[in-house]
Amino acid sequence: MKRIIAVVLVMLASACSYSHIGLAIGTFSRPTPPVGAGSLEGQAGPLVLQISRHLDTVVSGPDSEEDQTLILQVHGYYLNQRLAIPSDSVMPEFTATRFGPTSKGGTFNGYLIIKKITPDRVEAYLYLDVTASTASGKYTQTAKYRGNYTFRHGDEDTAQPSPN
Repeated sequence: MKRIIAVVLVMLASACSYSHIGLAIGTFSRPTPPVGAGSLEGQAGPLVLQISRHLDTVVSGPDSEEDQTLILQVHGYYLNQRLAIPSDSVMPEFTATRFGPTSKGGTFNGYLIIKKITPDRVEAYLYLDVTASTASGKYTQTAKYRGNYTFRHGDEDTAQPSPN
């Protein structure tokens, strides 16, 4: 009986394309403003936000594991302003690296709100769907980013989204 339950659970997980997303690592970089340049949040940038995360999957995609990297180059922003992705203000780049073929982001749909900026941290809300595919186009995937993220300058820190 236990064996039958185990087989059913594995089949359900396979049918649902179960995946586990590990902790996200958020970093940011920006040019150092000249002395007397004004507040950090109103600068023209670029502010570069990067989220890296590891994904384990069960029977989904060409490999069972992959590393995802999302890079957002942000220009001309203000705090609490909703910035469409993609737009002139936010240029996205997405890569999913695995043992098999790598996927690149092709379609981005969402927005970014920068909530707080300090010299060593950026807090932002991200709502983004990324559709990526391999160079051959044989495999397409959708990566989702939802929630509040914290980005650290220079060292790695968790950027796990908070519960909604």
